[in-house]
Amino acid sequence: MLRRNPFDTGAHHDQAGDFVEAFSQQSIAKCVSFQTGDLLRQKGVHYRDMFLTIDGDFEVDFETESTKPKKVSEPGTPIGEIGFLRGTAASATVKAASNGSAVLIDDDVLERIERDRPAIATQFLHRLAQVAEERTSFNVLTTGKTPALAKNSTLEILVCRTDELLKRAQRLRYEVYCEELGRQSPFADHTEKLIADNLDRFGNTFIAIENGELVGTLRVNEPSLGPLGVLESLYGMNNSKHHPGNTAVCTKFVVRKSRRGGPAAFKLIAAVVRYGLQRNIKECYIDCIPSLLPYYKAMGFVPCGQRFLHRENGPSDPLMLDIEKYGKRLTVEMGPLSFMAFLIRSQSHKLRDRLSSSGDS
Repeated sequence: MLRRNPFDTGAHHDQAGDFVEAFSQQSIAKCVSFQTGDLLRQKGVHYRDMFLTIDGDFEVDFETESTKPKKVSEPGTPIGEIGFLRGTAASATVKAASNGSAVLIDDDVLERIERDRPAIATQFLHRLAQVAEERTSFNVLTTGKTPALAKNSTLEILVCRTDELLKRAQRLRYEVYCEELGRQSPFADHTEKLIADNLDRFGNTFIAIENGELVGTLRVNEPSLGPLGVLESLYGMNNSKHHPGNTAVCTKFVVRKSRRGGPAAFKLIAAVVRYGLQRNIKECYIDCIPSLLPYYKAMGFVPCGQRFLHRENGPSDPLMLDIEKYGKRLTVEMGPLSFMAFLIRSQSHKLRDRLSSSGDS
């Protein structure tokens, strides 16, 4: 049977007018304008929202030799819905091929329409699921890539888009912190065997999944979206000219013992950095135990405050990464040679720290 290209004009738009009207004309969501060449999606980046086109032409490019860019012109076409629904990175780069406009849809918009227009919300979510499923199948056929969470898939980075995925990340935190490392956490729920705190409410929790198994997780929070509490002063963020509008913090960074030294940690960091670049984040803050300091320095992190007693990790050093300076380097896939260069840099930092400490004594 000949499969229909879900990006072709006329596919899946019988209810498009109702959706655009429900979201835009009733002030539930805002409309955004684009000029020719504007970027809506960058392949490989995670996003917090999606678009529903109103007018204009858009180009969808999977950036593969076997697949030519697809043109989208039909009003009401969803863009970025796969990542929005499933938490995956963008599977294609989407640019405006002409001046145009679209409705911007995020979790807050969906919450409002579910509350105020439940019938439209139900139809919209059903249609999104259908479109996402057909587009995923189309992507597999044309690019040869396996869909998310397939049994034979390689390691994939997702953003937790459901309570169940978030709980899996919280359970992994508990497994590593409390069971493996034997640490005490004030946020541990020993009955449910998970670790959760207030930053989960507005944070984006990234997870690394390999063949269906969750092997790592890392959370990023933007202070412009919610309160960080004592972290702002511990990390010295209040002294930055970029704070709070263009800063972020990374916490709850754990990887299963069996996967340490592998690609999971670096892929999680790369995904967060891509997210930060897309969100115009200038500085990313984190903390680490002293023994891991050389490895973070090798990535470009620099100390940004005094060592403090972390309630879960013990003595910890606050660090800051200049994303404008090091971001692009960290988003590049780390092959054997670059991984070897990273290890050499980390050993160099370790040697410098030892020489420095011996000189101070």
